[in-house]
Amino acid sequence: MIDAKRRALIFLTLAFILAVVAAGFILNQIRMAQESLGETVKVAAAGSDIRSYTSLEESDIEWVEMPRSSQVSSFIQDEKDLEEAIAVVNLNDGDILTKNVVRKKLDIPAENRVVWLNPTSNVVIDQAITEGDLVDVYSVMETKSGVTTERLLETVPVVQQEELQTDNDDESFGPAIRVSLDLEQAEKLIHAQNAAKQIRILRVNQIAAEAEQAKKEAEAKKAAAEKEEEAKAKEAAEKKKAAEKKAAEDDADEE
Repeated sequence: MIDAKRRALIFLTLAFILAVVAAGFILNQIRMAQESLGETVKVAAAGSDIRSYTSLEESDIEWVEMPRSSQVSSFIQDEKDLEEAIAVVNLNDGDILTKNVVRKKLDIPAENRVVWLNPTSNVVIDQAITEGDLVDVYSVMETKSGVTTERLLETVPVVQQEELQTDNDDESFGPAIRVSLDLEQAEKLIHAQNAAKQIRILRVNQIAAEAEQAKKEAEAKKAAAEKEEEAKAKEAAEKKKAAEKKAAEDDADEE
């Protein structure tokens, strides 16, 4: 009888302890959920109607508080993402700005075009490349005489770089780049993208390239200065010759 009472007391004690632990756990989960629902972040929204391909100014944007959720990652939360940016779709007053409706402006010459180079089965980017880098583009073509490799483009500027994400945000297809080319170069690259067996993108040693460019510019400047000096000397000689001729004619008239 005493053993039965002891076992019952032990059972009740354990049940009470487990009930207290369970209650504490549930209360903690409720508190965490309330804190999560109460936590907010500031996201960018259109402060007025904005037409597509319009530069975004500070006065066009207002920052609104939103509850933190899994979808917030696609919203713009950093002012730097809106620097030198444009809207690619029409936005109404109050629309939340997401990363796919805003992009950076590209500062390229009017006669140039921007060509997209994304990693595919035939496009290989050998090194990490970022905006502002210079790259060489090589193409590998299959011809009747065999496989040929040539440098298609040399020291072309990269104007944008972007990581392409898969449907799973934790995975990436790799970096994609945009390069600024004149019309003839753009045609060559687009043809190669469709016809080449492989395209390789190689980053240029920019220090060496800039040094070589500076050397070429210095040589061109020196040649231009020498040509200008020659032109001045030739002009001075012609003037001297004309003056001597006139003086001789004047002497002949006096005689």
